[in-house]
Amino acid sequence: MGPTSALLSPPRDLFGCVFAAIVRDTRALELSDFDRFNFFPASPLTSVTFVAEGELRLAPIGCGVEAARTAPALQRLFTTPPQDAPTVSWSAGPVFAITVGVFPDAWLRLTSSFDIARTLMRAFERCDDIDTCWSRFCASASDAWRAARADAALPNWTGLPQLSDWSRALVARAALAGPGRSARAFERRLRRWSGQTRRSLAFFAAFEELHRLSVQAKRTSPAELALDAGYSDQSHMGRAVRRATGFSPARLNRLIETEEAFWCYRLLGERF
Repeated sequence: MGPTSALLSPPRDLFGCVFAAIVRDTRALELSDFDRFNFFPASPLTSVTFVAEGELRLAPIGCGVEAARTAPALQRLFTTPPQDAPTVSWSAGPVFAITVGVFPDAWLRLTSSFDIARTLMRAFERCDDIDTCWSRFCASASDAWRAARADAALPNWTGLPQLSDWSRALVARAALAGPGRSARAFERRLRRWSGQTRRSLAFFAAFEELHRLSVQAKRTSPAELALDAGYSDQSHMGRAVRRATGFSPARLNRLIETEEAFWCYRLLGERF
């Protein structure tokens, strides 16, 4: 029996609000100290994490187990803003935790009237069945998101809960909103709603496409993969992968295939 990790997709009425959730459950399993690391890529999402059992520590990038042991412990319930660099956590023992990724503009819409973090904690505290707990959270979030969309007169979401669809919709809304149609006003709106520039949104959308293609076409050469994902060449792709993950493409592929600590990368590939 291996460590349990699960990807939870949102219902359709939360598309454009929730990207996905990931669950990590290592209770009653024997893991090495290194296997208790958790590697995550850079992300434009706002995320909320509830550690139902166990403890997580925010580990310095590239540190060993001894340094991780003395790293600061994270609270049981915490929010993480968009990250432009990869992050690492570590658990000293078994852990059961869930992280929900929320699109930043939706987070801004919701937080004035709906406590996403507390709702997640209530749904997953003393959780016996993950699917039931997830449905409970989504039902509450859907009601709040429906009200927030109505108050803001937002159009119905027509895409999928993907970074590429979200970034395209956000760019279109920023271009049409407002007074002020200048490039500067456009960028200000993007930054206010997402914390990102148009260039950084394109970076994350391209990285998502690269991940999708790498899972679907494993025998494609790196040069072909780079071009198919929208990069100018293989070197451009390599720089993007290193920026998002901290590793070269070749090393990252080996780590995903062989190391338990890279479970999140394998799990996100299941979306495509």
